[in-house]
Amino acid sequence: MTNSLHSFIAHARSKNMDLQTVRLLLLSAGWKEKDISTALASETLDMLVPIPADGGGARDAFFHLLTFTTLYSTVIATIVLMFQYLNRLLPDAASQMYDTYSSDFSSIRWSLAVVMVSFPLFIFLSRILHAELTKHPEKLVSGIRKWLTYLTLFVTACTLIGDVITLFFFLLDGELSTRFILKVLAVFLMSGLPFWYYFTVVRLEPSKYALSQAHKIFFGSMCVIVPLIFLWGIVIVGSPSHGREQRFDEKRLSDLRTIHQEVLNQMYGDSRYIEPAAPITVLPKPLPENLEAVAANAVYNKISVHDPQSGVPYEYFVKGTSYSLCAEFGLVRDLSYDIFWNHPAGHHCFAFNALDTKSK
Repeated sequence: MTNSLHSFIAHARSKNMDLQTVRLLLLSAGWKEKDISTALASETLDMLVPIPADGGGARDAFFHLLTFTTLYSTVIATIVLMFQYLNRLLPDAASQMYDTYSSDFSSIRWSLAVVMVSFPLFIFLSRILHAELTKHPEKLVSGIRKWLTYLTLFVTACTLIGDVITLFFFLLDGELSTRFILKVLAVFLMSGLPFWYYFTVVRLEPSKYALSQAHKIFFGSMCVIVPLIFLWGIVIVGSPSHGREQRFDEKRLSDLRTIHQEVLNQMYGDSRYIEPAAPITVLPKPLPENLEAVAANAVYNKISVHDPQSGVPYEYFVKGTSYSLCAEFGLVRDLSYDIFWNHPAGHHCFAFNALDTKSK
């Protein structure tokens, strides 16, 4: 609303011009009906026109849905990351199987990717919504905004209730640990912060919305917590080049496993899966002379005999009833499961006894 509009209406009223004529003149000049009605009301009434019960539409629904979706994604991914970090920092012997299989970093990388996309979008969309709600306070009472906000409150409240129930269950069961308590606190923090914020702002009067400190507290906290959790994950999993090197090492191990299985298949056939009546002391066939022979006579799988990164052939040495497979690895593998295939960085050989038909 501009001063010129108010000045014109005041001047027209001083000339005893009726309001209908004033309205027609302003419409013919290009003013919007809404602006004219609001200005006329402010000039002639002692009370402002009340805000309508619903100021939302399809556009508002789109922005609110997308904002809350990115919020859910960010919160869930951040909680998963915090759980993974706690598993590594505070290993629990009671859940060792879970801990070992989570050490491949795949869940951390997925969660980092979710945070990388969702969190900036959430902040960007929230800024747009905040600016629009500040400029058009009538949208604060939008049914769309209230429904989606209370849906978010319902989800976060259920999460918090479940969190407390889980805490009391383990407390009564006598199985509390430091790691578990920290996980409960992580869920409480990441669910409680959005719950507090949206529960606060959804009840604010339009005149108090823009002045509330809840916006700064919530978004300031999120902009500290989430980036810190994200950077911690980057430190753990390493750079993209580190991840690529890890993938090359996984491919090398996969190739060596396949070669080993094919050597046994070519020597024993299907009989290798049958438990022998007595220990095997003599090989049914001579070991293949080289990797080319293994690849040429592959039974079940196609053999790759070259390093996927350098193209250098893998090494294969035969000595009596034993043989070795060697490769150049980029990183150290030191997992607590499948430990036969652990290796240092650099050149490493795996030794096999062909009389042992059990898979490694």
